Amino acid sequence: MHPAKLSKIFHLAYPAIQKLPLDWQVKLMSYGRMKFMKEFCDYIPKAQFIPHDDYAVNAWGLKFGSPLMNSAGMFKNGEAYDTVAKLGAGGYIGGTSTANARSGNAKNGITLPFITLPNSDVAVNWLGLPNLGDDVLVQKNITFNKVDGCPIGWSLMRSPDYDEDVGLQLLIDSLWKYHNHPQIDFIEINESCPNIKAGGGNIIARLQVIADEFLNKRERKLPVVVKLSNDLSMSSLEEILTALVKLGFDGINLGNTSTNYADLINKISNHNENKLFDYFVNNYGGGVSGKLLKDNSLNLCTHSAEILSKINPGYEFHIIRSGGVEYFADVKASLENGATLVQWYTGFFAAYNLHRDKVYANIFAK
Repeated sequence: MHPAKLSKIFHLAYPAIQKLPLDWQVKLMSYGRMKFMKEFCDYIPKAQFIPHDDYAVNAWGLKFGSPLMNSAGMFKNGEAYDTVAKLGAGGYIGGTSTANARSGNAKNGITLPFITLPNSDVAVNWLGLPNLGDDVLVQKNITFNKVDGCPIGWSLMRSPDYDEDVGLQLLIDSLWKYHNHPQIDFIEINESCPNIKAGGGNIIARLQVIADEFLNKRERKLPVVVKLSNDLSMSSLEEILTALVKLGFDGINLGNTSTNYADLINKISNHNENKLFDYFVNNYGGGVSGKLLKDNSLNLCTHSAEILSKINPGYEFHIIRSGGVEYFADVKASLENGATLVQWYTGFFAAYNLHRDKVYANIFAK
């Protein structure tokens, strides 16, 4: 079945789904998401949309057909490059992966708990980094038809299944594996996943080790950016950004999902969705994505640009914005406030429901 049909069926059935007990709503949405993603990753559009050259972005010597691409977490095992490249994505990122295979979270008889609140343009997931593991994924041929203007990135992170020191060394081992993958054009290190018990540790110390054991020893031009949470404080942002530049990282991604539930729930005005949100975060936790993150992710980018103008890196360092991106206006605001590239997740699926195979064409229509 065309994945857009599944999306349409869900939205048509949504008023009825809202009348079910809350646990059944979570069960249906979690199952429905897995079914939709399988169909989406197997689907190849017939026509290819190519954004106008006016939208092209050059970063780190790579040509992105437009600033906009998927966020990590959408294609955890490197699926669907051909799908999104044909839809017109400006780039692609697979993962987030870990050194070891992970089955992800399960609770109350639900595998990979997930809800979407379409009236509020919000989603919450407690997936827990399901992936096949780096040893398997690094062998994967992501595509036989790499598209000019759609470079391939890969997101990976320190596995929470090991103590910090061991997990960090395994992460560095994985970085070298992807360094040698002929299709990988850039790397994103995820320091922001809310769905695991990882222990924060000292991020600056970890970044130093990565710089010493990987960044400074790279044998090819492979940009490495670090992805941080939407909940990052402005004071922490300045400290981390200063360290990233000092150590020679190539960019920063702001800001991934939020766990600031107390603040976010007050912004969900739809009564039924407010109840489901409250039920989910109290029973599962998870990361919140979508419209509610829009203002803060833009503020983080704006502040990052201000910090960078004072630091003056002296080399090519880019800001990527993720969190709450839905429309062309969001892309435009991102670029005007210091971002070079933009990623979307929840906004993509909302737009896909409306525009199907023209999801990128609608954004970048000339």
